[in-house]
Amino acid sequence: MGIQAGSLQVWDTRTIFVGFILLVVLLGLAAVATYLYTLYFRKGAFFDVNGVRLHYVEAGQGTPVILVHGLAAEHVGNWMLPRVFQRLSKRYRVIALDIRGHGKSDKPHDPAQYGLEMVDDVVRLMDHLGIAKAHVVGYSLGGFITLKLALKYPQRLLSAAPCGAGWTANPTEELKLLFNISDDVAGGRGITALLKWLQVPNKPLAAPVLWFINRMTCALNDMKALSCLLRNLPVLVATESDVQGNVVPCLAIVGENDHMKLFADQLAGAMPNLELLVLPRCDHITTLLSRKLVPALMAFLDRHTP
Repeated sequence: MGIQAGSLQVWDTRTIFVGFILLVVLLGLAAVATYLYTLYFRKGAFFDVNGVRLHYVEAGQGTPVILVHGLAAEHVGNWMLPRVFQRLSKRYRVIALDIRGHGKSDKPHDPAQYGLEMVDDVVRLMDHLGIAKAHVVGYSLGGFITLKLALKYPQRLLSAAPCGAGWTANPTEELKLLFNISDDVAGGRGITALLKWLQVPNKPLAAPVLWFINRMTCALNDMKALSCLLRNLPVLVATESDVQGNVVPCLAIVGENDHMKLFADQLAGAMPNLELLVLPRCDHITTLLSRKLVPALMAFLDRHTP
């Protein structure tokens, strides 16, 4: 009986310990789920552009800073999960736009509804909110949009930060993959080719990881809308004369191991009024998670805020 009682006591202790661990894990998962829920269902607003409804969220006070996210993302994944939005909003009035084809914004199935329309949408958002001038920060596709915006509407910008992006004098060859993956997207193959292109050199992602990311991307996005967007992507490429005539203060931040660094370097070599910051050991994804990103942005924004 004594052995049985001792075994029972040990079993009870283990049961309590395991139960406690499970409770902690469940509470942690509940906290994460609640946090994600508050991010994804944060109250935002909409405005109409010729029948296309665009969604945005804002927080903070002061000089306006508009955030433009990347391809197959939206404001939550690009700006809120890395806490860029939250940290910037402590000092500025931060407005994060879901670009057309993404997030809670409408997703037209017409290539003509993308391209320069995405650039003009930022100005339309400013007009909707009564903002004469703003800082604009973009990442990846949002970086290309931001660069084009600075060249097309310099009078509306205090500064521009085209990050995780750049410029090339030979887009037909160097951006060929970006221009051609619309066929993969339309054909149901997703963005695997793009994911491989953005991988860290000599550190390829495992096939199951690539498969999972691609399937999640397909599940969370309107792939037909993305295909239409990609078909009109070449119009976002700036000409060399436009780049050389830039008058807007610009900051380009890119990871050392990001495939986009090639284009950021070319941009820095051609564009006046541009600062280039390369984050060591960062790639296209981890740049957004770098502790150096937001302080660098804030220092730049501060210098160019009236």
